Amino acid sequence: MTIGIVNRQRLAPLDRKTLRALCQRLLIEHEVQADLSLCYVDDAEIRALNARYLGHGHATDVLAFPLLSRAEPVAVRLLGEVIVSVEKAITEAARRRIPVAREIALYTAHGVLHLLGYDDHDPADRRRMRRAERQALAAAGLL
Repeated sequence: MTIGIVNRQRLAPLDRKTLRALCQRLLIEHEVQADLSLCYVDDAEIRALNARYLGHGHATDVLAFPLLSRAEPVAVRLLGEVIVSVEKAITEAARRRIPVAREIALYTAHGVLHLLGYDDHDPADRRRMRRAERQALAAAGLL
């Protein structure tokens, strides 16, 4: 499994090793053998992507684009792409008084969980997703 990381922002450093380990653990725990693409951007870029692909004219914390059904039988599988707004993470981390690296990791885990089939539209699903996020961050030593 390959986890590609593209950093298209200069607002905060990325701990690539921790982010890769976080994603690898999530994929292994969910028994998914697939590659994953992670992209870290600023608010302007995520706003443009959100408008282009989802029709929303605002910046958001994370976008997840699934590229593969788990049932697809292919040799090299790309599960999808997660795009994280580091600018949003900086703002939210300051508001919550937590390290920016933790907020970036949270957004990353959130996006990967969406690719793995988690949803957060109703309260029960949201609780399940938040629990999975906390477990992932704890396992990565970020809580």
